[in-house]
Amino acid sequence: MITVAEAERGVMESMGRLPTERVRLKEAHGRVLREGITADRAGPPFDRATLDGVCFRFSDWAGGQREFAVDGVQAAGAVPLPAPEPGRCLEIMTGAPLPAPCDAVLRVEDFERIDGGVRARDGVELESGTGVHPRGSDFAAGDVLVPVGCVLTGREIAVAASCGRETLEVTVQPKVAVLTTGDELVEVEDEPKPHQIRRSNDLALRATLAAVGCTKVELNHLPDNPGAISWNLERLLQQADVIVITGGVSRGMFDHIPGVLEELGVKRVFHGVAQRPGRPMYFGTFERPGDFLHPEDTRVVAIFALPGNPVSAFTCLHRYVLGGLARMCGIEQSVPEGTLALANEVRRHPELTLFLPVVLGTGMDGRWSAVPRASNTSGDFASVARTHGFVEIAPGAGSVADGDAVPFRFWR
Repeated sequence: MITVAEAERGVMESMGRLPTERVRLKEAHGRVLREGITADRAGPPFDRATLDGVCFRFSDWAGGQREFAVDGVQAAGAVPLPAPEPGRCLEIMTGAPLPAPCDAVLRVEDFERIDGGVRARDGVELESGTGVHPRGSDFAAGDVLVPVGCVLTGREIAVAASCGRETLEVTVQPKVAVLTTGDELVEVEDEPKPHQIRRSNDLALRATLAAVGCTKVELNHLPDNPGAISWNLERLLQQADVIVITGGVSRGMFDHIPGVLEELGVKRVFHGVAQRPGRPMYFGTFERPGDFLHPEDTRVVAIFALPGNPVSAFTCLHRYVLGGLARMCGIEQSVPEGTLALANEVRRHPELTLFLPVVLGTGMDGRWSAVPRASNTSGDFASVARTHGFVEIAPGAGSVADGDAVPFRFWR
């Protein structure tokens, strides 16, 4: 068996890169940006008032003037008025352009109205630049505001809209096929017999994939029949970008997946990882050539075959599949997985990396910590539903002491 680090490296180095497409801005949320968004003009594009009030030359205020005649009202979005005469002011609204050489705004709460003008209230202090958002102080025209490789959220969409980008170049949505196997599995709505269980892996995996923006997910379930498995996998290898299989991957009499994949021409990258849960995990790739009309459209299909036990499948999905999908989609700025201090001592396994479900807790100092909640074997999915994520315990001798920092990942 290979190590967890070697398995992760094997996945990342094997993932192909999906092509791009152009979509309308209002359809771009959750997609992966494949072109930088640059500023079409300075931001802000003019000296902008940040307060409702009156604007004037600060030199008048510095000279002791506290009463100002009002020459007009400058509203946001209105054509800019000419600057007031020295010693006079304009009433101005938040977001409106500030006419040069005005360089200070006295907020409306700090003055009282007098006949034809305003008078500053006693004790009010003012500095040059108060209430002014200077032109170009946020960014210059041509600056890259959103880099390639980020997942588009409301923040990036707002920036793109402000730059006049009606469309954006994004990664095409990956086509993911989830294939479950096992004669013991029945539909959710069925009444299982004493020797059967309801199917849950496919729904859990699809929900997690949807949470990270993968919406094109096809679900399939097959019996432990090598002929049926082969026929369906042959079809999926020609249609999907990623295939995630659960079950049939170990070394038992009915574990047909590795042999079928080999017969179909899948290149095995690894089979077996020194980890718990998920030791029998398999990963391979299949190069699918383009068709007659698009010979250049070669795709590298990624095949993840995960153990059928629910905790194993769910954990391996988070540890390997989600990262591989991010690489395939061109994500350069994925959310980093952090570390947390253990709340309890955990004994290491001498050879296996341990993935332990945890809940988040806080100590007397208010800092977050990870409280291990070991599951009752890798089939105990109910216990995982009561946890927030999992920590990774490297193999070795001895224990990891309480208070030691360990890698942590949230469930999605």
